Amino acid sequence: MTEFKVLNMLPRGAGYPMTTPNICKVTGLKERDVREAISILINQHGVPIVANRSGHNTGMFIATDEAELNIGVTSFKNQVTTMNARIRAIEQADLNGWEKEP
Repeated sequence: MTEFKVLNMLPRGAGYPMTTPNICKVTGLKERDVREAISILINQHGVPIVANRSGHNTGMFIATDEAELNIGVTSFKNQVTTMNARIRAIEQADLNGWEKEP
C-alpha cells in the first residue's frame, strides 16, 4: 500500500519532479517510509525512479527515456564518489590528534 501511494505521486518524466518532503505532505507518510518505498519500487519492482539533485527543478521522477535515466545515474555516481571520499577520510582520521592545533 505504501509503495502504491508513493508510486502514484511520482511524475513520469523530468518536467515536474517531486521532493520527498512534498510526497510526505501529500501522502501523510514519514520520510523514512517514503525512502523505503522508493527503494522497494526500484530494487524489487524495477521502476526507473531517478532524481534531479542540481539546479532549481530538483526532486524524483520516473525516467521515460535514456536522457532522463542518465540524469539519475549520474547523480547517484556523484553521490557514491562523495561517499567514498568521506569513507577514506574517516578511515584515515587521527583519533588522538584531530583536536590538536595545526
